[in-house]
Amino acid sequence: MNDSRTLVEHFFRHEYGRLVAVLTRSLGLRNLQLVEDVVQTALSKAIQGWGQNGIPENPGAWLHRTARNLAIDALRRIQTERRLLSSECVESSPNEVLNTNLHSYEEVGDEPLRFFFLCCHPSIPTESSIAFALKTVCGFSIDEVASALLISTASAEKRITRAKEKLRELGTELAELDVTAIASRIEAVQLAIYLLFNEGYASSSGNSTLRNDLCSEAIRLARMLIAVIPNSGSASCALLALMLMHSARFEARVGRDGAIVLLEDQNRTLWNWSFIREAMQWMAKSASGNQLSRYHVEAAIAWEHCRAASFHEVNWNAITDRYRILAEIQPSPMVQLNLAIAISYASSSEDGLNLLAQISAKDRVRLRPWWDCAIAEIYYRVGRTRDAISHWQDALALATNAGQCELIGSRIFNAQKTKTLLD
Repeated sequence: MNDSRTLVEHFFRHEYGRLVAVLTRSLGLRNLQLVEDVVQTALSKAIQGWGQNGIPENPGAWLHRTARNLAIDALRRIQTERRLLSSECVESSPNEVLNTNLHSYEEVGDEPLRFFFLCCHPSIPTESSIAFALKTVCGFSIDEVASALLISTASAEKRITRAKEKLRELGTELAELDVTAIASRIEAVQLAIYLLFNEGYASSSGNSTLRNDLCSEAIRLARMLIAVIPNSGSASCALLALMLMHSARFEARVGRDGAIVLLEDQNRTLWNWSFIREAMQWMAKSASGNQLSRYHVEAAIAWEHCRAASFHEVNWNAITDRYRILAEIQPSPMVQLNLAIAISYASSSEDGLNLLAQISAKDRVRLRPWWDCAIAEIYYRVGRTRDAISHWQDALALATNAGQCELIGSRIFNAQKTKTLLD
C-alpha cells in the first residue's frame, strides 16, 4: 500500500498537469472544475486500487483512462439532468454528450506548456495567473502556492479564484493560442516554471527537502519552451542553465538523515558535472541579444559557486555585485536576504547584519525561518554563540518541513556543544 501511495504521489506531481491539460483540451475550459474534480478522483481511486490489485503496467495511461471515463459519466449525468428539467428526455450518443473528441494519453504533447500560456492571459494580473498556473498545472496545494509567492493562504485562494473566473469569462481555449498570444505571455510562463523548480529545490512542506519530480518537470518544461518556441528569448536559456546548476548539487545537498546540507559543507565531488557543463552551454546561448533577466543574474551567481574549488575560494565580491544587480532589476525580500549573506562574507559580518536588520517586520515574517537562520549563522561565525542559538530556536519553531527541522536542530546541537566548551 505504501509503494502504491508513493507512486500515486509521484504521479500526482508528474501527471496532474498533463491530465488536466489534455482533458481540458478535449472538454473545453468551461469544464475545468469538472476536469480537476475527476483527476483528483482518479488519483484517489489509484491509491485504493493499486494497493489492492497492484500497480498497472502503464500507470499514466490508467490514470488518464480513469479520469476520462469519470468525465464522460459526469457529463452524461449533467446532460440528463438538464433534459429532465426541460422535459426533453431524448437518447443521445457519447459524441453528442461530449460534443468533442477526447484525446488519448498517447496524444499528450505540449498541452501542459500550452496550459501555462493559457493561464497567463494578459487580461489577468500576472500574480493571479501564476497562482492559478501553479495550482492547476503543477498540482500545488494552496499552502504551497502561498509559500512560492510569499503571500498568505487567503490571498492565494483569492488570486486563483479570480484567475479562474476571468478565464471562464474570456472563453479562450488551448487550441486558440497563436504566435502573438504566446509571445506576450513568455515572461509569465518562465516565472511559473521558475517557481515550480524552486518548490522542488526547497520544499515548503512535507517530509522531503528536495522534490526531484517537481524539479525534473520544471526542467522538462523549460526544454520544451525552448524547443517548441525557439524565439522564446535568451531568458529561457538562462533559466534552464540556472536550474541545471542547482540540480547538479542535489546528491550533495541532502544528508543521510534527510537534513539539508549547507553549501559550505557539501561534498563537491558528488556534484553532477555533466549538468554543469550543459548549463554552461545554455549560458553561452543566453548571452545572445541585449536582454538581462533575473535568470541571467541568478545563473551567474550559481556559476560562481560551481567554479570555486571549495567554499572558501568562492568569489564573494563577484556574488555581491551580482546580487546588487538583481536587487535593481528584481527587488524582493529574498534577494535582500541573500545580498546580506553575501556581504557578510565579502565585506564584514556587521554589514551583513545591518542589511538583515533593514528588512521590514512584515517581510521577515514572509522570509522565516530563513531570516532567523541567516542572523544565527552570522552570529555563530563571529562567536556570539548564545545569540545564534536563540535565533536558531526561533527558526526551528517556524520550520515547515522535516529537512529544515533536521538542519536547524543540528546547528543548535553543534552551537550548544561549542557554548559548553567555551563556558
